[in-house]
Amino acid sequence: MTKAKSDKSAQRAAEREAKVRNGMQALAQWLRDLIRSGLGAEAVRRPETWQAISARLWDAQAQGVARQLNAIGVMLQRESEWVPRLLEALGRLHLLVEAYARLDQLTPEQRADVRTAIGFTEKQAELLTQTGTLDLWLALGRQTELNEENLIVQRTWLLGLRTGKMALLLDYAHRTMSEDLDRSFPPATWLETACVYYPSAYPLRAVAKHRESVEAAPTDLPHAHATLRVAFTAYAAALSANPWLERFPMLVAHLTPFYENGDLALVDSNGDALPVAALEPMCLARLLAVSGGAPITIFGEYNGRIFLPLSAFAHERLVPL
Repeated sequence: MTKAKSDKSAQRAAEREAKVRNGMQALAQWLRDLIRSGLGAEAVRRPETWQAISARLWDAQAQGVARQLNAIGVMLQRESEWVPRLLEALGRLHLLVEAYARLDQLTPEQRADVRTAIGFTEKQAELLTQTGTLDLWLALGRQTELNEENLIVQRTWLLGLRTGKMALLLDYAHRTMSEDLDRSFPPATWLETACVYYPSAYPLRAVAKHRESVEAAPTDLPHAHATLRVAFTAYAAALSANPWLERFPMLVAHLTPFYENGDLALVDSNGDALPVAALEPMCLARLLAVSGGAPITIFGEYNGRIFLPLSAFAHERLVPL
């Protein structure tokens, strides 16, 4: 890179930092005003209340914060018991505001989590120059969804069969160009490669140096949590390291699907139950068929409230749901 290009890049970065700083200061004041007026105020549940502050943070180039604010507005319209969730979301936003104001007091990994939550990104090309973690990576599951920016977001979860580490591959494409998504590491395949993690106090997102995987034939699925209590303990540790963690990869053994009156739960050997997100009929049918009423190992995403199953393992076979 020439010196002129380097200077321009540094100038753009400084300008963005200034915009984000001003936006986060405005958010801090907005949160204080919101609490002073009370969460029972009529304006709290109006969509335009959240759209306005979200747009302001978007203009400040704090896209991650803008998405969180927009998600709160949507939640308030959908949930009847919205007060606890609103308090939790506001608490995380307040923590993010305070953390950004004290970046110099944080570790490099904590700073990375704060900046990621705000909307800053790392360049994959720079990450790929690092050595990474070499392992036999099994693709456990994949989830694809459309976000508010009309982008298809594809999450592919990997398990290092030797290290026990989880890795998340994120791919994006515009909704009109879904063919551009990298689908070279589908569920139930594996590959010996190195994954390089993005900086984080609880590293999950990574880039794989190679992605041309082959069909997997595992005889066992190691590193699964033995019970839901053990899994929740791991989730608590992850959340304490990175309070802005949106999804936690949860692999739990000895779970029995229990379907009654249109509701699905997963019950472990202690009798503890995990509420499950609504599944499409074919996904539900596959899950019940793999189990056959017996305990199985299940992998999915947990958001602190509900679990989304993505795959099930039984009889030496990993079945994507």
